[in-house]
Amino acid sequence: MFDYLKYLLSAVLISAHMWGMWYGGSWAWLGVGVLLAVMALDMCLSVDLSLPDQRFPWVYDVVVTVTLFSGFAQLFVFSYLVGHGRLEATLSCAGAFVGTALYGFVVSAPPVHELFHRDNTFMRGIGRIGLCLIFDPWREITHVVTHHLKVATPDDPDTARRGESIYRFFVRSFSGQARDAFRLEREMWTKRGRTWWHPKNRWVRWTAGLVSFAAALHAVGGTAGMLWTIATVLLGPRLLLEVFNYVNHYGLVTEHPGQFANRHTWNHLTPFVRILALEITNHAGHHKDPYLPFYRLKPDATGPRQPHFLLCVLAAFVPPLWFSIMKPRLRGWDASYATSRERELARAANRAAGWEDWVTEPATPMKCLAA
Repeated sequence: MFDYLKYLLSAVLISAHMWGMWYGGSWAWLGVGVLLAVMALDMCLSVDLSLPDQRFPWVYDVVVTVTLFSGFAQLFVFSYLVGHGRLEATLSCAGAFVGTALYGFVVSAPPVHELFHRDNTFMRGIGRIGLCLIFDPWREITHVVTHHLKVATPDDPDTARRGESIYRFFVRSFSGQARDAFRLEREMWTKRGRTWWHPKNRWVRWTAGLVSFAAALHAVGGTAGMLWTIATVLLGPRLLLEVFNYVNHYGLVTEHPGQFANRHTWNHLTPFVRILALEITNHAGHHKDPYLPFYRLKPDATGPRQPHFLLCVLAAFVPPLWFSIMKPRLRGWDASYATSRERELARAANRAAGWEDWVTEPATPMKCLAA
């Protein structure tokens, strides 16, 4: 039973955050404090390679749905509190804003990602509703079509290149996603002989969905509540999802575009990170079969790993520190995981980044690049 209940941790933590926001003052920082404490404990724990119980998959579906709607609940609570003057004190406002942004990424984004990947129409529909939580209804298109087919290639806007800072990556990734989303949507309505504003076009429906979501936030918290809530979404899950992509695919290359192998992503397998992220940090399994539910993802015991996920996210914002962490790991990846052709690509990537040429032949036997 623990295997099922442990994934409710996200809903429990976000409930604590909402409680703290409601009471205000220093309590508004409760959610942030508890989350950091959980992450600090997680750093002290060993890698978890266990596979969850598979007997009652419907329980997992209930849990992930509850988690998704808890994400909606925190946004409406935040909007209400802002709109009704409950967060006018600087301490309360800062704690509520930071907490809502962080929990939008840690709690809301994983179930959205999980559900829009499902092959079940009903569950996928819930995931598409959840795209409002990241204020990016086009994410499903660019992620499923572009990222999963082009991962670890220069054509993927979600794969960070060697020597690329997080700030350069933001510009390239956001613009690349926008171009891909527009191109793919235009192809769809053109093939069907529809005009761009036709109500059956997905982008029209999704834009209407965002407007409706914003209107609901306005109804609860007025203009101030709506605007501040949208700001938490854009600076929280929307921005931090790009940091996630930056970290999890940094510097990797492939000789077979469109043919994923476990070596083409980094993994983070500590227990609480796996639970809170709904196993998405068990990233190799997800890319191997994007339609596999989170509870069926088998951890890759021998695949490339990075230091603790929180450390990687924080270090990414300090490029010199990030490069000092990743260069040794990429050197190890080139030597232990890359094929001969991928070592050639790695050498070219190092040269383009202005890095030293550490690629040698032949490769050493594959081994786990543990943190």
